[in-house]
Amino acid sequence: MKKILLAVIFVTAFSIIRVTAQVFIPQPPVINIPLLDPSRMIIQNEVNRNTVNAAEAARRGGAKTNAPAKAVDYTVFNPQQENYLPKLMAQANKGNAAEQRQAEQFYNSQIERYEQVASYHKYPANDVAYALVYFIVDNYEIYYDLTTVPVEKDPWAKRAKDSFERIALMNTKRSRLTTDGEDRAMYFQFKEMLSAKPEFRKMTDEQKQKMTETLTIMSGVLHAGYLKAIDDEDERLINQAHEAAKENLEKLLGVPIDKIKINLAGLHLQ
Repeated sequence: MKKILLAVIFVTAFSIIRVTAQVFIPQPPVINIPLLDPSRMIIQNEVNRNTVNAAEAARRGGAKTNAPAKAVDYTVFNPQQENYLPKLMAQANKGNAAEQRQAEQFYNSQIERYEQVASYHKYPANDVAYALVYFIVDNYEIYYDLTTVPVEKDPWAKRAKDSFERIALMNTKRSRLTTDGEDRAMYFQFKEMLSAKPEFRKMTDEQKQKMTETLTIMSGVLHAGYLKAIDDEDERLINQAHEAAKENLEKLLGVPIDKIKINLAGLHLQ
């Protein structure tokens, strides 16, 4: 499979990284991992056609609520007990042994966060399709400032001139969040889309796990940086987080950020 420098994938996501006494966010290493293809190209080439099909199904009887009946679930993989990338990434960092251990713990914590979110929403964590949903929703929320943060530091609340306007703006923020139904429609859309492609079906469990870890860590690092920027009320770093999330989504989906829409038919690229 084609290879790509991890730093190329992560370059924008890491642009807001800082190491502080309160929050440790390691610098990006440079290592080789499997490219996000074939999933990236499959998404870019197929999502519009699949969205049309999903929309037709939604009009006939609502969005899909059950996974496609298949003898083999191609997007699910059998994970090895230990994660692949955290140790590899930590060893690639130019730090001492203690710093590398701290970096490895940080990367593992991002995968643990992903697994906790998957469990909470009742998705299998060992599934590339859900890793894509997680990555897309996380970056979408960062770009539009939809992530849950303290009200007194929330960018939406800060725009308000008075308490009445703040309530209205916070209600608007909540309305912009993707719903469980929209996330689930997108999940099954990805399962169907990826499973239909021979190049994806040929991927090994290791390749799928590395792809999942890549999406998870990439999203988690940016999420941690965004929360730190919000906590510090650092507008420059918040804007950098917005740009990083924008680039993450545009590189994955191949369209400008304002063309990315999510509804009960799944993901729609206008």
